[in-house]
Amino acid sequence: MIYPIVLAGATDADVTNGADMVPMHFEDAAGVQSRFQTLLSAVATAEFHAPTVLTCGAFAEVAATQMEAMKVAGQLLLEPGATKTAAGTIAALHSLKAAADSLVLILPADQDFDDADQLQDALAQGMQSAQNGDIVMLGVQTDRACRSHGYIECARSLNAEGATPVSSFLDQRNPAFDGWRDQPAAKLWSTGIYLARLDTLMAAYKKYAARILMPAKAAATRGMKVDGILALDADSYRRARSSTFESAILCHAARLSVVEMDAGWDEMSAWQVEPEVASDAEWEAWLAGSVSGEATWCKTMPHSRKDGAQGPAELTQTATGVSDAASLASWYADQLSEGASRNSSEIETESWGRSETLDTGAHHIVKHLTVLPGQSLPLSVATLGTYWRVVEGSAMVTSDERVRMVWRDQSLTSGGEIQRIDNIGIRPLRLVEVAPARSAKMSKRKFVQVVA
Repeated sequence: MIYPIVLAGATDADVTNGADMVPMHFEDAAGVQSRFQTLLSAVATAEFHAPTVLTCGAFAEVAATQMEAMKVAGQLLLEPGATKTAAGTIAALHSLKAAADSLVLILPADQDFDDADQLQDALAQGMQSAQNGDIVMLGVQTDRACRSHGYIECARSLNAEGATPVSSFLDQRNPAFDGWRDQPAAKLWSTGIYLARLDTLMAAYKKYAARILMPAKAAATRGMKVDGILALDADSYRRARSSTFESAILCHAARLSVVEMDAGWDEMSAWQVEPEVASDAEWEAWLAGSVSGEATWCKTMPHSRKDGAQGPAELTQTATGVSDAASLASWYADQLSEGASRNSSEIETESWGRSETLDTGAHHIVKHLTVLPGQSLPLSVATLGTYWRVVEGSAMVTSDERVRMVWRDQSLTSGGEIQRIDNIGIRPLRLVEVAPARSAKMSKRKFVQVVA
């Protein structure tokens, strides 16, 4: 049996604004589960023990309510403030009533699965290596940097049938981290999901993170437990360093291995007919039935991120002279996230929020859109080939056939089928929109009714 530990903590900003908003992984809406709930569903099978959930005391009620709604019985571990994933993980390990050779699965609550079988299949491949004493990491190949959990270099070509040894692991603080730009097939991004034996993890803490181990263990031992909720002792926990699990353990551990999985890091594939997966005949048929010029613009969008040193001027033209929407959206999203100064040629205040024009080129118009909570982004019929990237918040996207969530740092592009983009969260939704110049000129936005 596998013991899941779900890391559902909060940042300093989440704690400060706790009265007005919840962390992203707890955001939900009527008929739409939160990421936290989706993750609970993925570990609700017979192979898993009841989960241990690490969260902030300020959001204990939210976590408990969502667990109850999913009919999941588990233990809540409450941190006294902002999350410390290294300290919180060892506190959770000490709270487990499990044998030393039991397998433990560490998962971040903001992970997103299109299909729970993704997790099951990956764990099946990594089970043997974990039982043999490795810390098994689940990784993904992606067209952009997922910086939060680190970068994995494999010792050899990926093993499709099992785990592959890891030659080095870089967390986001490492100066060599930007090597993602030349990412070959044997390099992966960590999803933050790890599988290992309980005694393997305990030994790693004793060897590499003793200054975190002792106060975190004391916090769990001295904490107050009531009805399946363990509130960690604040005085003890305060003495533990605020290191991540990756920097405290994985950067030093000698026995690491990785399994590649296909998780929902980039939602763009769900909305776009990609040239590498569609036959030439299918692709040309789609182009023939599209608005002249705009579908061709969409087809030529490359899916590789450009060098971060480049500015928008270098990114606006590809070899064919057509706008690179993915690179532009990525570059501008990074600039907005980092709070860089920008020159806006046009700012419009709308009933749904604000539209800020960042760049206008021969083939594209780039806008920074802010959609207020409870409002919807007005869409016209002329959105074919428009590319969006979420900078902050969460969006509910309605297409012809389905409704799904798109989160921070995820992207989507429209072939004309997207009907609504709603902000169902409690904080503003910020998007970078890259539209073909012709579509942008044709588009006359009309107000869409607010979310009920």
